[in-house]
Amino acid sequence: MKTIVISNRKGGSAKTTTAVNLAKILARDYSVLLLDTDTQGHASIGVGQQAVVENGFHSIFTGGTLSSTFVPTYLEKLTLSPASESFDVYEYADLRGVLKNRFKREKIADFFDYVIIDTSPTFDAILKNSLEVADAVIIPVVPHHLGVVGVGQMIRAVYQISTEVDKKMAEVGILPVLFNPHINEHKENVIKLEISFGVEKLFKPIGNYIALAQQFEHGDKTPTNRRESKGIDDYEVFAKLLISRLKKSS
Repeated sequence: MKTIVISNRKGGSAKTTTAVNLAKILARDYSVLLLDTDTQGHASIGVGQQAVVENGFHSIFTGGTLSSTFVPTYLEKLTLSPASESFDVYEYADLRGVLKNRFKREKIADFFDYVIIDTSPTFDAILKNSLEVADAVIIPVVPHHLGVVGVGQMIRAVYQISTEVDKKMAEVGILPVLFNPHINEHKENVIKLEISFGVEKLFKPIGNYIALAQQFEHGDKTPTNRRESKGIDDYEVFAKLLISRLKKSS
C-alpha cells in the first residue's frame, strides 16, 4: 500500500480537485481509500457524499476506528472516509501518531493499494498525522510568486515531520495547477520551481479548465474520463507518472 498526501499550506491551490481526480483515476485499476481530513468536507462532495456529524474520519482522534468510518462511493473500487464537519482539532492536546496507529492496528494495507489523503492548508495535528504516514506528498501549486514560496514552506514541513518521527522522508512531487500557457507569469514561475526544487520533482502542469472547476456541482456524476472533461487528460498523465515514480522508489 502506498499513501499519497495532497497538501499545500497555501489555500486555493486545487488540493481537493487533485485528491479527488487522482483517487478516481487510480480506482479504475486499484483499490483506493480516500481520506477527507479537511472538516469542510469538499473531497467527500467530490465523490458524491457529504461531510458527516458523527463517525467521520476525525472520530479516530476520539477513540473510534478508521474502518468504521468507511462509506462506499459510486466507484466500485473507491472507498471514502468522510470528514467530520464539527471536529475542532484545537480542543485536543496531543494527537500524535493516531492515524499511523490506526493503519497498523486495523491492517489497512491488507485492503487497499493506495490511500489518498486530502488535507486542509493548516499545519496542525491532522496534517502532521497525514505526513507521518505519507509515502509521497504531492504539492499542488498555482504558479505565481507566493505559490513558489508556499512550496518551500511545505517541503520544510515534510522534512520536519520526517525528522521528528525518525522516518524516511516522503517522496515530494510538485504539481503546477490552474496553469495557463499564455500567461508569462505562469511560465516564469514553473521555471523558478524547476530551478529551486529540481526538475525531477515537477509534474506536467494541470491546465485551467472550467470543467474541472465545475466538477463538484455534479455530485456522483463528476466526470471520470476525457470525453467529459479536458482536465482529466492532464490528471491521467499526472497519475501515470506518479505511479511510475512510486514503483521505482519502492
